[in-house]
Amino acid sequence: MTITAGGAARTQSNPAGPPAVGVVEATRRPITESSEFLGRIEAINRVNVVARVTAFLERRVFEEGAEIKTGDELYRLERGPFEADLASKQAQVAQLQATLENAKLTTERARTLLGGPAGQQSTYDAAIANQRSLEAQVQAAQAQARASQINLDYALISAPIAGKIGRTAVTEGNVVGPSSGVLTTIVSQDPMYVIFPVSVRQGLELRERYGPQGGLEAVVIRLRLPTAACTANPAS
Repeated sequence: MTITAGGAARTQSNPAGPPAVGVVEATRRPITESSEFLGRIEAINRVNVVARVTAFLERRVFEEGAEIKTGDELYRLERGPFEADLASKQAQVAQLQATLENAKLTTERARTLLGGPAGQQSTYDAAIANQRSLEAQVQAAQAQARASQINLDYALISAPIAGKIGRTAVTEGNVVGPSSGVLTTIVSQDPMYVIFPVSVRQGLELRERYGPQGGLEAVVIRLRLPTAACTANPAS
């Protein structure tokens, strides 16, 4: 302690010693090089559902946002006009087939008469031509009936793929058709793509880094999601 001229006492502190330090031995440890890229998940299949015939929309069968399977019924269109058209085309086919059967009998009689005095080649040739014409008409009528059946089948709209279905764009009572746009969208859920952009420069750096080590065989790709993390196949 030091006493000053005024009688006040002043304490001198001893000088501090050297600070304590720790010593850690340096060791070699493997370091895993990694690169991070922001990506997005995309569905493999995505289908926009549209109407292939023009008709009134009678009923929406599916629930918006639900998981559906391939072939599930989605919409029902008015079937009455298509059923009537198909019945008319089928009746026309039946009528032409009956006429064709009669023409075949006429052709056979004309062929039989060729060997007698009443037979004429011109009559037989005309019968043959008429029969072939009716055969062509029957084929055309059958094709029209098949087209009518196809249109009738289109009145029932089904899911072409499995996945999650979105919101419907058209409600019951509206007229829909090929020009009315997308009715709804189906997005497949499993499997899905994970797409992440890599610049050309980074791609070249990764190739130089992992190429001598086996390329993709030396790389483990991990997906870090907001809720969990998973490991993907390096080839995927």
